[in-house]
Amino acid sequence: MREYMVRGKERDTKERNFIKLFQEKVKTYPNKVALKFRENEYTYEELNKYTNKLAHYLVKLGVKCETLVGVYMERTDKMVVALMSILKAGGAYVPLDPSHPTERNNYILKESGIKYIITEEHLKGDIGENIKKLCFEELVEQLASESDENINALDSNNQLAYVIFTSGSTGRPKGVAIQHEGMTNYLLCMRDNLDLVGDEIGLAVVTITFDISISELFVPLISGAKLIVADSQTVKDGVKLLQLIEREHINLIQVTPSTMYMLLDAGWEDATDMKIVIGGEAWNIQLAREILGRNCKGLWNLYGPTETTIYSTIAPIHPEDEIIPLGKPLDQTILYVLDENMEPVPVGEEGELFIGGIGVARGYLNNEELTNERFIESPFDKAEGRLYRTGDVVKFIDKDTLLYVGRQDFQVKVRGFRIELGEIEKAINKQSGVSQGVVVAINNGRDAKLCAYIKIKPETGVTTLEIRQGIEELLPPYMVPNMITLVDEFPMTPNGKVDRKALMNLEVESLEKQCYVAPRNEIEEGIAELWEELLEVKSIGVLDDFLELGGHSLLANRLVIRINKMFGTTLSLTDILSGTLTVEEMAKEVEANLLGNLSEDELASLLSELEDEEE
Repeated sequence: MREYMVRGKERDTKERNFIKLFQEKVKTYPNKVALKFRENEYTYEELNKYTNKLAHYLVKLGVKCETLVGVYMERTDKMVVALMSILKAGGAYVPLDPSHPTERNNYILKESGIKYIITEEHLKGDIGENIKKLCFEELVEQLASESDENINALDSNNQLAYVIFTSGSTGRPKGVAIQHEGMTNYLLCMRDNLDLVGDEIGLAVVTITFDISISELFVPLISGAKLIVADSQTVKDGVKLLQLIEREHINLIQVTPSTMYMLLDAGWEDATDMKIVIGGEAWNIQLAREILGRNCKGLWNLYGPTETTIYSTIAPIHPEDEIIPLGKPLDQTILYVLDENMEPVPVGEEGELFIGGIGVARGYLNNEELTNERFIESPFDKAEGRLYRTGDVVKFIDKDTLLYVGRQDFQVKVRGFRIELGEIEKAINKQSGVSQGVVVAINNGRDAKLCAYIKIKPETGVTTLEIRQGIEELLPPYMVPNMITLVDEFPMTPNGKVDRKALMNLEVESLEKQCYVAPRNEIEEGIAELWEELLEVKSIGVLDDFLELGGHSLLANRLVIRINKMFGTTLSLTDILSGTLTVEEMAKEVEANLLGNLSEDELASLLSELEDEEE
């Protein structure tokens, strides 16, 4: 083995694919529950027949090898059925998220040239023209007459399985085209590395526009395990998510660090017999120790870009570890660490990571120029095919194990999503009154924050709130900057470029922050203290806005949990997010909740005390 590369073991996947792997488990466990959503349950045999029917119907409509089919649905059991049916019909699915802006979803539909999209009645008016919309509610009667015999219309494992659109540096998302061979290899690697034997109960919490969803949905289904799908509201609420985990006896989860922090804040104490996979973004050994201290059966760190099929490396994490390494390559995966001259770097020195092997994507959909830029022929061995240049700076800490160092460019990971800062900047610069916008990502070791620094045109009077509202119409929630700061001028480097490092050191001072009003009572003081702890911002005033200071939905959920612990309230995430997100308004919600929870006797006693004080 060459010193400058490391290769995963070989595996024969030529005659195998997800559908065949799933149907093997149907034969073994026909009456075992495969899928559950709320009260809806499907055995392996029932799920197989249901997806067969829809697949046969899709074939009759004209879906064939490599036909792209959109999926625009809420998080339910029907969503899983749609994804599996498209694959069985030989098509490739293109996921869209109903929570993302309509303009973005319609761009994806247009760019991918989709002719069919599976959706729901209440969603079909949101997207697409000149496209055949298949509403699940309308399909029920039509599927009754379809065959439920096995169908697997794949011609070869070189066919497309899915196309996932990720953030693009040009300001537009780009579609990553993944083939069945890469997906199959990955699913088998995960089954083997986690030693899944069929008694697991897995949980699905990730949007299907994020490629981790493929892992959490399909790995259990090729292992004979049971899959539980959490709905959209539950995945945002740490308390509800923890209740679901405990109620369903979940013992397999694949999550981002942000979701894990949310569960810990919700009071998760016992992870006995649980296998936990964390990936999507960098995390630290302190979080690992918190998890391992809860008696989990196994903890793994996974790393990989969407362009190399979900994850490319894996590292088991142990109590005695001092760092979180990227680990070793998955099967049929090749890792190179090279300098700017494409020369290998020795162990211990930093370089750019290049990934080769069966998981490398076909490329970017309908974008040959960008494909040729990021996917290159191996300069070391033509038989290795193409390598994907990740832009990630890494180093070998020994001859087999990688450690993540950082990025070469303006691409970042926030709450598991890979984001090109240029796409956010383009959305900002479209806003009325904006002269220039620059976005940086600040990582405090726990939660990366997107910070936008904006110079406005003179005398326009545009506010940060108006800019935020405009951005929200163009970008999905995870790409909206946490903080928006107005600047008179941008700091510049000697060569005339915006000094992004200097921007990171600027004191955050939004328009709303200029008017500081100190907390006026114990409740406001308590809430301000919680904000300061979660947001890592000092001197919180009662008029400050949670979102403007870096808050987002996951942090809001953690805040609600801590407020309830501090004050003994029973507030929900909806209670907090439904109003103005200031300390003052949150304090009013706390007061109202406390009063609403008082018994008649307690309320009478309180009123009496107030009357005595007035006298």
